[in-house]
Amino acid sequence: MNSRVCDSCIRKKVKCDQRRPTCSRCFDRGETCSYTLIRRKPGPPRSSQRTPLSSKSQRSSVLEQGYQNYEDSPQGLSDGLSPAGSISRTEELVVLERLTPMHVESPQNTGSSTSLSDKLDISAQQEEDLLEKFFDIVQDVNPIFSKALFFHNYRNSTCSRELISTIVPITAKLIGFTFSMNGHMLDACIDQMLSSSLLDGDMFGDSPNLDQFRKACLLAFYEFHQYPGNQSWMRIGKLTRMAYRIGIDRLETLRSANRDWSAISKEDIEEWRSVWWCIYRLDSYSNISSGTPYLIDERLVNTALIVSYHAPQEIFLPSQPADLWKLIRAVTLNPETLLMNIHIITATAMRQAGLIMRVHFLQAREETIARLANVERHISALRQALPPGWLNPRRNAFSNESHVNHHARLVTVLHLRMAQLLLAILNRGRGEESEWPMSWQQVLEVCQDIASISEQWDSSFCLKVDPAISFILFTALIFLDLHKKSTAISRSNLLSSIDHHMTVLRLQLEQFAYIWTLPRLLALSFESFSESVPGPLPDRHISFILSRFEAPLHPRWLQFLSSAKEDLDSSP
Repeated sequence: MNSRVCDSCIRKKVKCDQRRPTCSRCFDRGETCSYTLIRRKPGPPRSSQRTPLSSKSQRSSVLEQGYQNYEDSPQGLSDGLSPAGSISRTEELVVLERLTPMHVESPQNTGSSTSLSDKLDISAQQEEDLLEKFFDIVQDVNPIFSKALFFHNYRNSTCSRELISTIVPITAKLIGFTFSMNGHMLDACIDQMLSSSLLDGDMFGDSPNLDQFRKACLLAFYEFHQYPGNQSWMRIGKLTRMAYRIGIDRLETLRSANRDWSAISKEDIEEWRSVWWCIYRLDSYSNISSGTPYLIDERLVNTALIVSYHAPQEIFLPSQPADLWKLIRAVTLNPETLLMNIHIITATAMRQAGLIMRVHFLQAREETIARLANVERHISALRQALPPGWLNPRRNAFSNESHVNHHARLVTVLHLRMAQLLLAILNRGRGEESEWPMSWQQVLEVCQDIASISEQWDSSFCLKVDPAISFILFTALIFLDLHKKSTAISRSNLLSSIDHHMTVLRLQLEQFAYIWTLPRLLALSFESFSESVPGPLPDRHISFILSRFEAPLHPRWLQFLSSAKEDLDSSP
């Protein structure tokens, strides 16, 4: 491995201790730490004067030349993380830095013929095929469109070209679509979209712009899973604040009180509703996984859940967490939107557990135990209120459950299992010593339940469900590994069962890793931890590890996993 300081320390010209995967300076500042294998000469890049490129063709030719120079570089491209045939975003930024430190403006929705499809050299038919693929595969991950309405607008040329220019390259990248032009140009186009000023301009106007929000949702979702780190977390935060500013957290109030919103059709209001709940999920996943505060307070949301047009009444999240289970009967009356709404409900339950995990360090032990008991009761009531067989990981063939619906249902079950796992970990860390065996057994039980879902997983659905569930798989893997290495586990049949569950979880994580960067990084983090802490582990070491857990993707937790053996050796 080349001896090289991290990218952040290079830019700031400060000393770096070169610790992997995160150097001490980046860890202390909560920054994403990356090590690019391409060595750049010191000093400003050539042609460093700020020359704005107003012509899209000029931008394209400059990027093409930059990538050609990059390909000719003797250092190569592979960093051990990027899939074959692609380069990482850090590497792309090195390429762009070698060109000019220009400000690339966001593409304007002018409707001109110089569209992204033209730049990527694809035909109108190929563009439509990619849009169809988006709705057939990728759209299921992030349902913010009505397919029929979108294609009606698209074929009547009333669909935003800016939105199309976002959907097409992201879909092409995810499904491995091959272009006639240099494949690196696709990466450069996506990076240009992610680097541009996405939430400024007309999004700050007084009139709501649905397509701008859709574009922002797609890019936030893509960046969170493909380029995880502070920048993606901040993008989701900015998008959430923009949603609050526009007011889509209180759609029902706006429709009756605001002239602009009252003029919007019922169909478009439903589209806005879907956008809001997409942002709600992004806020949930990004902050549960990183252990940071939610920007959305679900108790104050006045946007109804997603219901069909003929539904008798609107359904809202309750103001009291204890009443969450009462929504189940209402949403089951709308079979068309049942899965989407239960997804929102189970994500809310997971949020409640994540909140306890985040604040328990700040509370007295008695207060934490009381809050834990309350959330456990809420989740227990919710599980009992779900339709019969909902928690069964197997597909219900007798009810003709489709494979798509089966996997969508499995995601909601994973939400509940993750909530239970967080509470079990917290119980283990805060309970009396005499309660250790029972609470540690609860952690094992939930991890086994998560693995039983992985056993039913079909890898072809890794593009059809939210890949954020990979942090659930990762957490279960870590704690199964601890059980395997615990001195309290000695029965060979139990060890064999744990080995099997770890195998299926690891394989499912790898299936997501073929497509997304986030699970790929998590898989590497698990392997590093598992190899560095061989075991056996006494109870005091396991207790020490549990005390360090804050959130699955919290920088301090990931840093601890990378140096766990040293910390354990120095622990009392």
